[in-house]
Amino acid sequence: MVEVHVTLRGEPDPKTHYVLDIKKFDHWANEYIFPALSTCPESTTVTQSLRNAFQTQNDFPHELISIKLQLSPYASLSLDATMPNVPPTLTFTQTYDFAAAHYLWAHGADEAGNRSLYGKCSGIHGHNYQVEVVVEPQSNDPVPADKLDHLVTEHLLDAWDHQVLNELDDFQDVPPSVERIAQMAAARLVDPLAASNLKLREVSVSETDRTRARVRLG
Repeated sequence: MVEVHVTLRGEPDPKTHYVLDIKKFDHWANEYIFPALSTCPESTTVTQSLRNAFQTQNDFPHELISIKLQLSPYASLSLDATMPNVPPTLTFTQTYDFAAAHYLWAHGADEAGNRSLYGKCSGIHGHNYQVEVVVEPQSNDPVPADKLDHLVTEHLLDAWDHQVLNELDDFQDVPPSVERIAQMAAARLVDPLAASNLKLREVSVSETDRTRARVRLG
């Protein structure tokens, strides 16, 4: 089952206090979105249907800024208007998992200083990380799931999964905090993805349910 997320930007109506009555959302989606999802087998056709739906935003009293198709718990296709008067951008997002150990340790501090900075996190411990990779396809394949799986596995997961991150070359100059992990993941992926006609837009890394770092590349 595909979920559809539609986002508008605007002030609530002074009478109803809705940005938009949900019934109008439903009517619009039933006319422009759901028929395409139920009848067209090809992702390129779905993409064109999303673009066509974006052209109908005059049906709304406010600005349509995003249509997102949640294709699975781990993959989504989005059309987003990031700036006014600029054509919306299509992105594909896929989520990956890896398990690794790390400890947080500032090279310029002694043991007592690191205990003070990081507490228990200065001792070695593990996480089940989630990595969300957002790409802008530069080819006619708007859902490059297999290609992205291959590249992320080769250039990131195979290098980091079930490793002590502090022992890797990526983290010899900086400790593997979730912020630095996100930065290094982006650095590892940007060139291989570009070589395969995938423009890396964003990488986010979740360390726990409460802690996530995001790197945006434009």
